Amino acid sequence: MRKSNWVNLSAVVVLGSVFAVGCSALTNGNAATTASTNTAQGDAASSQPVTITFYEGMGSALGTELQKLTNEFEAKYPNVKVNLVYEGSYTTLQEKLTAAIAAHTAPTLAQVEDTWETAYYQDKLLYPVQNLLSKSTINDLMPVWRNDNTYNGTLVSAPFNKSDYVLFYNIDDLKKAGISTPPKTWTELEQDAIKLKKAGEPTFGMQANYYTFEMLLMQAGGQILNKNNTKAAFDSAAGKKALEFMYKLANTDKAATVINADAYLSDGFNTNEYAMDIDTVAAESYITNKDVHFMTAPLPKGVKAAVPTAGTNIVVFNSATAAQKQAAGEYLNFLLSDASTVNWSEATGYLPVRTSAIKDPAWNKYIQKHPIEAAGPSELTNAYVSPRIASLGSAETEETTQIGNYIAGKQDVNTTLTNMANEVNQALAGN
Repeated sequence: MRKSNWVNLSAVVVLGSVFAVGCSALTNGNAATTASTNTAQGDAASSQPVTITFYEGMGSALGTELQKLTNEFEAKYPNVKVNLVYEGSYTTLQEKLTAAIAAHTAPTLAQVEDTWETAYYQDKLLYPVQNLLSKSTINDLMPVWRNDNTYNGTLVSAPFNKSDYVLFYNIDDLKKAGISTPPKTWTELEQDAIKLKKAGEPTFGMQANYYTFEMLLMQAGGQILNKNNTKAAFDSAAGKKALEFMYKLANTDKAATVINADAYLSDGFNTNEYAMDIDTVAAESYITNKDVHFMTAPLPKGVKAAVPTAGTNIVVFNSATAAQKQAAGEYLNFLLSDASTVNWSEATGYLPVRTSAIKDPAWNKYIQKHPIEAAGPSELTNAYVSPRIASLGSAETEETTQIGNYIAGKQDVNTTLTNMANEVNQALAGN
């Protein structure tokens, strides 16, 4: 499923009243380090035949790899049949899940975005994977995703197709402009974009939307919401700095190509419309122009490094039988094994979700042959996730509109920040 435009997968969604999410925060806490002793683990395969159903949204080559891993699992656990149900887009997947839950026919497992998961959790629909995963697996999950998937001290979901954002750069364009290494800071990014412009080369591709602002805000040392997730916290010096940097690149320096907020950044990079952009690691597979010689690098940092992440999780529903929950645990432990997560990452471009996988000889050998994929994993110590609050999504479209108005010179920075904060606060208050 293509998600290579600058869009966070903690989606712009507003769930129906059945799954309405209040604006009170659910604390991430520290992920649990122990699994239930009452649930069979690892090689303790189900003794009786059991079928589990997995609603997922992995199309094309992604679906092929998921089916391959599932076939390997079924060969190892012949008493478990995994029924993969491909639902198409994430929008369709959410709709199908909503209908199935309402009809009391929820699948055993499902691929979900953060905001859906929060709603399901609050409605007590989920069976925590903490009760199903081995202790070693839980402890080995990448901290950023282990913590994000933890609600009130309990690991509720398993990270699945995960990515982070990197700087893509055209090697030839930078060389023509006399740039030998990619930018490491905001200052260097601006300087290099100006050098590219002066050399008559494509410059920096930028989406003037909420998600670009969120990233720059974090890199400027700011926060999206207050500690209780009840009010906007970005109407601040850091928020102003983030917006002004976007404006300067686009207008003062005239060294950024501002593209549609909903466009795929990889499309313009693929046609050499710009020489640099910031996109998810998964965008690599969409850059198919053989005349575009490119590489990736860690994101340029502001006062700090801050790397947005994207992707979905896998949840288990409470409505599953005890045997199905046990089988689901076996399946998840298999998918999250070092071998499986490395194979999944190599085939799809997503990131390994275990710390040990990054050190795995098979992964290191792969990275040596594919150095373009080294930047993403190297940044995970600086990774963050967006607030998993569904009501926040209702404000993000308007925030993008406000940012667009500012970049277009229709309003000043203070008005923009005030309008954005008011919109978020109203959404969080349920107005």
